[in-house]
Amino acid sequence: MDAALHTVTVPGRFNGPPASGNGGYVSGLLAQRLGAPSVQVTLRAPPPLDIPLGLHPLPDGGLALRHGPTLLAEAVPARFELPVPPSPGPGAAAAAGALGRLRARERTGNPYRRCFGCGIERPDGLLLLPSPVDDSGLVATDWQPSAGLAGADGLLPAPVVWAALDCPAGLAWNHRLPQSVPLVTGRIAARLEASPRAGGHYVVLGWPIAQDGRKLHAGSAIFDADGRLMACSLQLWLMPRVGDAGPRA
Repeated sequence: MDAALHTVTVPGRFNGPPASGNGGYVSGLLAQRLGAPSVQVTLRAPPPLDIPLGLHPLPDGGLALRHGPTLLAEAVPARFELPVPPSPGPGAAAAAGALGRLRARERTGNPYRRCFGCGIERPDGLLLLPSPVDDSGLVATDWQPSAGLAGADGLLPAPVVWAALDCPAGLAWNHRLPQSVPLVTGRIAARLEASPRAGGHYVVLGWPIAQDGRKLHAGSAIFDADGRLMACSLQLWLMPRVGDAGPRA
């Protein structure tokens, strides 16, 4: 195994499951280090929080994230094509988001209630809880990022934008599957067109694409209030194998 180029730490604030990093945030950290316009990240194991993790070079120009001998994730520059549905508009997204947050407050036994991306008990998080806007499977929510998420320039850093793209894709499938099925992020390919700004008004979408056994393909996107695409992602989510213990990333 090659020596680490650098180390990166996932702060405890940016969790998905209680003891590991949010898959979108961790993927965004790797994409930020690569600096490519479009990046694909494959998540291999739960990334621990508040511990220096090694960044190792890959032969194809990518990066591997490791904790000692354990491979956590691999990131490579990658182009992808994704037909993105149009924004349903701020009004429809706000109504769907309000319903999604209401349902999340009422739902008990959810292991992601404190997830940085979709946790209803995380006022310092993103609080992205989209719900269906029509019968197509599309889910949406409004989003006004707080100042605490932004850098000194008022713009959201790439890892936060990747985190915003993560959960909505999985939640699109959650609305089609029994609520007892815990899904995990397996792979994210994302492209950032522009950086959202703290205090801005945005629409966040998620939609299911196809199912192949326990593999669930989905998309997500962020639009500004005028319907301009800010970012999009193509994702692979996984249903647990029989005997799996629960959420991992």
